[in-house]
Formats: sequence, C-alpha cells, structure tokens
Amino acid sequence: MRILVLTNRIPYPLNDGGNLAVNNMLEGLLLQDAEVSLLSMNTTRHRVTEQQFPALFNQLKQVVTVDVDNRIKPVAALTHLLRGKSYNIARFINAAFAAALTRILQEQTFDVVLLEGLFVTPYVPLIRKHSKAVICYRQHNVEFEIWERLARTTGNPAKKWYLHQLAAALKKYELKHKNDYDLIAAISPVDAAHYRQADCSIPIVTVPFALPAAQISKDEVNNIALSLYHIGAMDWQPNQEGILWFLEHVWPIVLQQVPLAQLHLAGRNMPESFTTGHWPGVTVAGEVADARAFEQDKNILIVPIHSGGGIRVKILQSMARGKAVITTSVGLQGIEAATDGKEVLVADTAPAFATHCISLLNNINMVTEMGEQAFQLIRRHYELEHVSAYFVHTLRQHKLSDTR
Repeated sequence: MRILVLTNRIPYPLNDGGNLAVNNMLEGLLLQDAEVSLLSMNTTRHRVTEQQFPALFNQLKQVVTVDVDNRIKPVAALTHLLRGKSYNIARFINAAFAAALTRILQEQTFDVVLLEGLFVTPYVPLIRKHSKAVICYRQHNVEFEIWERLARTTGNPAKKWYLHQLAAALKKYELKHKNDYDLIAAISPVDAAHYRQADCSIPIVTVPFALPAAQISKDEVNNIALSLYHIGAMDWQPNQEGILWFLEHVWPIVLQQVPLAQLHLAGRNMPESFTTGHWPGVTVAGEVADARAFEQDKNILIVPIHSGGGIRVKILQSMARGKAVITTSVGLQGIEAATDGKEVLVADTAPAFATHCISLLNNINMVTEMGEQAFQLIRRHYELEHVSAYFVHTLRQHKLSDTR
C-alpha cells in the first residue's frame, strides 16, 4: 500500500504528543510493509534542520519539507477575527506547500493520503484534483473544544471573549468540512462519537495512539522515596493552567499531610513563573534531554488538566512504564480502556486530587499494584503492531470498496 502522509510540522523532536503520535504512526505503517512518503511543513515555530532528522526518515520512500512562516501576525489575526474565520487554520495555508503537494501527486500514484491533524485539511480539494487516493483524516483532537474549555476556565473577561471567538471560528470550519474526507480515523472513542453526533456521514474508526513493543517496559518502583512528577509541553496552555491549578490549590493540601512530599516538573518552554516561583518541595527541571531518564526514579505521574482534547500521550507512556497515574476526567478522556481506581485515579476537584496524591505517597503497595495494572492494560490495548495492523486493514478495505 502506497501512503502519502501530510503534516503541518516535521514530527521531530519527540517531545510532545503530536510528534509522537505521527512518529509512531509512521513506524506502524512501516511494520505493515506500507510504502510511506512524508510531506511536512517546516514551520517557523518548530524549525527542524535536515541534520536533525530521525533515523526513521531513512526508512521512508520520500521525505519532502516546505518552509512555512506560521508566526502570528496581529493584523491578519484581527482580520480573521472580524470576519469570523479561523486564523488557526489560515496560518497553515501556504502556496509553496500546495505547489509541493501538487508536484508529488502528479509524479506519483498513492492508494491513501493520510492527513495528520486538522491543519492540513484545507488541501483536500487539491488532493481531489490530482489524485484518486482515499483521503483519511487522522483526527488528533476535536480542536475547537480545546479553545472552548480554555474559554470556560479563564477568569479574564477579555481573554474569555477572545477565546470564545477563536473556538467559534474553528468549530465553524471543523464541522463544515466534516464530510470532506473518505474516512476519519479518530484517536479515541470520545472523538469518534463527537463526529457521529455532528451527523458526520462518512465512515469513522477509532485508531488510538499506540506504543512500540520496545517502549512497553516497566521501571522498578523507587522504594526509597515516592514522588510526584509531571512532564509535558509547557507551551501548551492546558498544561500550563493545569499545573498552576495544582500548585495553587492541590499542593498546599498535600504538604499539610505529607510535609516531605516532592514534586518534579519537566517540559519544554517552561514558563518563567514556574522556574522563579517559590513552591516548597517542587523541583523544576525545565526541558530535559532524556524524558525516560527523568522518569526513571519517579513513581506517580500527575496530569491535572481541565481543558484539551484528543488523548494524553504522556499518560499512556507512563502507564507503559508501570507508573501510577492521577489525572482529571479531561485527562483520562480517550483512554476508555482504563478504569478509575484500578489502572488510574481520577479527580476533578482540588481536595479529591490531593487525597489521591496523599494516598499514593503513603502506600507503596498501592503504587506498585496500580502500575502493574496500567502496564498490562497498555499491552492489551495500545501496542503499535496490533493497532497499525487494524488501521492498514481498514484502509485496504476502504480502498477496495471505493467506487469513485
């Protein structure tokens, strides 16, 4: 099967959920003997040089990148706001990328064009014009819901209004184009249900984030000192707001009961307010060179987010290493196989979240048992070869039934 993958950024380095999701999908397609080509925007915000490309790219038939300036320009942002159009989408509409896509489609024949995320969907008409390939939209998030949740949780009236406008414009675009594709591969059952409820008339399947077998390996539980940790992209607003909520409302309750408790924070683009703030018992590592090494001696992951969509990759990765996880209902969204109280603990209020933290910090047996349950769940439901085999089988069946 010949597959062209489109992305709105080069999927590297592997330091956030989006890049990991694309990288693992590429690996999975190769496991199924697909012939894979990649066309990526090399954006101003996430510039990657050819010398930085991962070894995985050498296994692809072709890798083409196009420089795209996606910086936020105030005049353009205001113009789109006044017109009720999505500037989030417009920043990724680029003539050079369109030309590169046209050239590839004219020179080669593909069975499938895989759109990784919403921001490359404006190129569907161009694909239709130059190719008879099945177009599959791999949906990473219900994007407008992220902004709606951010709007609901912010206290600044002006910011709340602005976020509502962004969400409304993005929702208008996302729902208007929901039937443009031949197939939607939703990253979670929750997201798949969203499209069905929106009267989406095309086939929808759930293809979750999955992990290579080599990454499903338990760490030893640190018997000396249990500690909490969080690692994630700290330039993503839901992470920033979630950690701030935890530090201001949850952490003081934890320290009252466990005065020697330790919390370790890591992630790229850590806001200065976290590095300069005075939080007792908190160590801020910032961006770390090796995420696995950072997590090695830590046992309890916290993911206290209250906005965001899709699926939390870091939760799945930590569960694959046998970590205990405490998160919110939003954080667990998309991981339907996990059960609160068995593989994970879920709490949406500060007192309840603190209670879970205290319980685990005081009970190493509970940490060990939860980590084992989490590890087994990943092996059963989120192993890459199994998930990618199902996805490629679905693509083949859809290609065979395509009558266009």
